[in-house]
Amino acid sequence: YAMTTSWGIDLVKRISWGFISLKCPEGLCYGTLAVHRMCFSLSLWHIILGLLTMGVVDSRHPRAKLQNGFWLPKFVGWLLLAALSFAIPNGFFEFYSRYVAMAGAAVFLLIQLVLLVDFAYNLAEGCIDRWEETERPLWRNLLVSGTIGVYVAFVGMTVVDYVFFAAEGCGRNQFFITANMLACIGVSAISVHPRVQEANLKSGLAQAGMVSAYATYLVTSALAGSPPGKPESGEPVCNPWAGMAGARATMAVVGAFFTIGAICYSTTNAAVKGNMLIRSNSEYEALAGDESSGPMAGESNAQLRENALREAVASGALPLSALNDYEGDTGSDSDDEKSGVQYNYTYFHVIFCLAAMYVAMLLTNWNSISSEDRVIIIGRSHTAVWVKIVTSWLCILMYSWSMVAPIVLPDREWS
Repeated sequence: YAMTTSWGIDLVKRISWGFISLKCPEGLCYGTLAVHRMCFSLSLWHIILGLLTMGVVDSRHPRAKLQNGFWLPKFVGWLLLAALSFAIPNGFFEFYSRYVAMAGAAVFLLIQLVLLVDFAYNLAEGCIDRWEETERPLWRNLLVSGTIGVYVAFVGMTVVDYVFFAAEGCGRNQFFITANMLACIGVSAISVHPRVQEANLKSGLAQAGMVSAYATYLVTSALAGSPPGKPESGEPVCNPWAGMAGARATMAVVGAFFTIGAICYSTTNAAVKGNMLIRSNSEYEALAGDESSGPMAGESNAQLRENALREAVASGALPLSALNDYEGDTGSDSDDEKSGVQYNYTYFHVIFCLAAMYVAMLLTNWNSISSEDRVIIIGRSHTAVWVKIVTSWLCILMYSWSMVAPIVLPDREWS
């Protein structure tokens, strides 16, 4: 974020004794390129770490220490890459920001949508499971109140959109708001349809409400970030929030919240579900070797039990606490990755690489920054508007497919 301010730009110039110049020919995009330099160095560092840790299956592997240790050298390495990035010509980052970073951000945005749908299902199903197991009204009330809350947010944001962004002459905005409202009502109706309920007993309004609220937020954010009209030339004012710093700051904070949440959820979720990707071959081969060793039969049975528990946790049949309790009962030491890593290290770094590209696009409003006075303000562009609108449509389509897929393809296993 410091790279979007003139203070950050001046600091870089002073540190480099004027050697590093961030101004491009247009004179306005040096803030954009500075942001991409910092995020590029972070993405590159995660690519390097991802390649170095590729194929690591347990903590006994020599390269496992690169993931779980060497924190100071890794931090210094990233600082060196960040410093070196400012010596790369502007032309490289003009290409990188327009094509590479934008493509990576789009991929992360799709991952974020998949994670949102997955989170909606997991949260609702978790409340239902705990309600059925404990019969405590707390979980039922939490599920009901949460569902009501997200639908109140959906209705509230829709009303705000109509009041502020759907003035006379703003046909495009009216279409976006109405299309989103009808789509959200449609997915809510589908979620409680008898055939959908039969195919997925835990499908319902809770998941549909979360998806509807997020899709509506994207529409509101797109409209609030759209370029202001020009009344002097006869154009209607379709974004009265254009001059409100408070509205811009609020949207930036909410956007950062969703981004950080997606990163945290993707990495922590990979710690369980991503485990099956690396255990499918190597670990079963190791088990076969243990069973054939004769004297190690007792240890092999314990290992087999632990692996069965891990698979049950990965599939969602058992909570993560069951594995933790088992490890505590068996007196295992603090190293919980001797028999296999808790998450795919390479996948971890790929997610952070793409997230760095997405953060760069978020800070530069998809490569659209203008400068006013001494502060470089994140500007508004039609590109950012369409990215958010299309994302909201994809979000609704993904969730709709997750509901109808078990009906359309009944022979497949859906979990």
